[in-house]
Amino acid sequence: MGQERGGAPTAAEATRRYIDDHPAIRDCLGYNIVNFTSLARKIRSETGLANQEAVEVACRRYQRQMRAGRPLEERVLEVVRASRLEVRTRVAIITARNDWDMLGHVLETGRTLLADRRHLLQLLQGPGALTILCEEDLLDPILGAIGKKAALGVHSHLSALTVRSPDVIVETPGVLAFLSGALFRAGINSLELMSVYTDSTFVVREDDVLHAFRVLSGLVHPPTPTVETTG
Repeated sequence: MGQERGGAPTAAEATRRYIDDHPAIRDCLGYNIVNFTSLARKIRSETGLANQEAVEVACRRYQRQMRAGRPLEERVLEVVRASRLEVRTRVAIITARNDWDMLGHVLETGRTLLADRRHLLQLLQGPGALTILCEEDLLDPILGAIGKKAALGVHSHLSALTVRSPDVIVETPGVLAFLSGALFRAGINSLELMSVYTDSTFVVREDDVLHAFRVLSGLVHPPTPTVETTG
């Protein structure tokens, strides 16, 4: 089968790619709440595919293949509900120039600061900058280690929400997207997202921390449904 003549994707391949690029549609297929005629019409209008019947068939086949395996959402929820949620207030983010010498100064300072394991200090090194997440109490010594010229920006009055998951998160795709998507749908902006092994940390403004906690807590510890009884 493969691709059509000239290298263009087949209707089945283009349809699959479209659904893969639209997680909301994929979710609706999983819940079986899709009008296939309308979905095929939408896919055709956005991809230029001509054959309505071929697109509908491709959508139905995609759904059957989804059902053949264990639903991914079920695996994601299993990981999330086996997780723990921790919140830290009064944290800050320092953005600094990415420089190995400067990084060495930060690590040396951190070695002293982290003698008390309760302190929060995380580093995320990118190609152009270094992000440092720390408690506000550690701002002055860290900025002193960095130097004014290396500091690109400082954001304080923040909170960090960390979801600590079991080891299986490493083999389960979509957990981080599921958590961050919940915050997005709630209108909460995450200033920074750090994922280290089994810990997923979302940094939000203090004004948003209660709302963010309710959203994430509702996923990690969903309320138990009440059963009404009649006398």
